[in-house]
Amino acid sequence: MLKNLALLLATIMFGLCFYALYSDKPPVFKGYADEYEIYLSAGSFGDNIVKTRDKNLNAFTVVKGESCYLNVSYEQLIKDFSATHLFTEETAEGISYYAYSPKIKYRTYIRGRMVNIQYFSGCGRQIVGTPMIFGSF
Repeated sequence: MLKNLALLLATIMFGLCFYALYSDKPPVFKGYADEYEIYLSAGSFGDNIVKTRDKNLNAFTVVKGESCYLNVSYEQLIKDFSATHLFTEETAEGISYYAYSPKIKYRTYIRGRMVNIQYFSGCGRQIVGTPMIFGSF
């Protein structure tokens, strides 16, 4: 009886792992852009950022975040993701807004607060990233 229970639990765990790896993984910002930058590691390492137009990220087994250019206001993005605005940073190039949404699995800590949306507006463009924008913008 114990062997059967262990076999059943092992089968269930295998199924859940298989599902997590190969189930449909659309970009977080699907519908906001045609091209995405997918982060294969955490941090601003250019060799680990891949550009794709694919609306399904199954080809990438490890995804640590993403970003895209978009034409949606920060207010609309906050509303769409039921996010909470946390803080703003202004630079010579533009303004970065930081927020947290329980709908997005990626997260990092900035200034001791959990963040998973960075929205940059400046130089005539808007970029959004999760957990934040990696690389340069």
